[in-house]
Amino acid sequence: MASKDDNFNLKWRAYIDFRTILKIQPVQIFSELQEILCMDYPSRSTVERWAARFRSGDADVTDLPRSGRPVSTTTSENITLIESMVMEDKCITVNQLEQSMEISSGAIHTILTIELGYRSICGNGSSISSVRIKEIITGDETWVYYSTPYSKYKKRSWVRGDEQPAKIPRPDFRKPKIMYTIFFSSHGIVLQLPGESGKAGTATFFTEQVLPNLIKNIEKYRQKTGTRGMKILIDNASSHTAKLTKNFLDVEGLELLPHPPYSPDLASCDFWLFPKLKIYLQGKDFNTLQALKTGLYQYFKSIPGEEYRNVFYKWVERLNFVYLQEGITLNK
Repeated sequence: MASKDDNFNLKWRAYIDFRTILKIQPVQIFSELQEILCMDYPSRSTVERWAARFRSGDADVTDLPRSGRPVSTTTSENITLIESMVMEDKCITVNQLEQSMEISSGAIHTILTIELGYRSICGNGSSISSVRIKEIITGDETWVYYSTPYSKYKKRSWVRGDEQPAKIPRPDFRKPKIMYTIFFSSHGIVLQLPGESGKAGTATFFTEQVLPNLIKNIEKYRQKTGTRGMKILIDNASSHTAKLTKNFLDVEGLELLPHPPYSPDLASCDFWLFPKLKIYLQGKDFNTLQALKTGLYQYFKSIPGEEYRNVFYKWVERLNFVYLQEGITLNK
């Protein structure tokens, strides 16, 4: 009789098989599984191995017979074994444990953090560090239209025979729009700053308007420590990676966390805040910039503080996992 863990493994393997048939690359499948399974997802190497197996024509989603420890997850035996391995080597990585235990990195991380109460802290010379959530600020820019029609997904309708569905208004990209810069922490929104109407952000605007205002707002709620110890994560947009921006951050003593290229799944703005914002904006029609600013301010205030905190926990889990796999350090 198959165990609960066996059935769970069969499901994500079947998902890999299905996505492989559709010619989706393993790295994309891995990212999707991270989003779907949150914690207990297979490692990227495991996804690549199963994808290669399915591409070869082997559609069997069951494990081949092999010697060694069974593929179980948070059993008492695994918990005891991982604890003994960590006690022997406090610098052992999740990747090393994964290779030894032959269970997913997500399961290993669950055992370490939930079952055993460990947290990863960077000492001098270590290759990975945990980041104190309250010291992280992330942000990005997004286009915001003064008027946004409802999405077609919100206007689906049942029809009979040859009956035509209701016409869906398409976005008019000629309508007024503005580039909005938004930064937030686990406490909530730290900065929401509109740019010039119809103009994309530049390194000059980022260093002369965005970052100074961000620092000012940080100092408002961190009156004793200011920006000391704060860490910023921004993506690899040209205005973020420009020499002008890096020089500004160096002068202000703000630590810039490394961000792998083409990784929207690691940016909370892209996988959480901006999609929520776009849904809120559907059907809204703002006549003036002030009305738009007020609408966004009220919306961000309506998001419970717990949601900001929770997304940061999930975000840090993603960061630590990817950095471990790629050998990237969080410290300069």
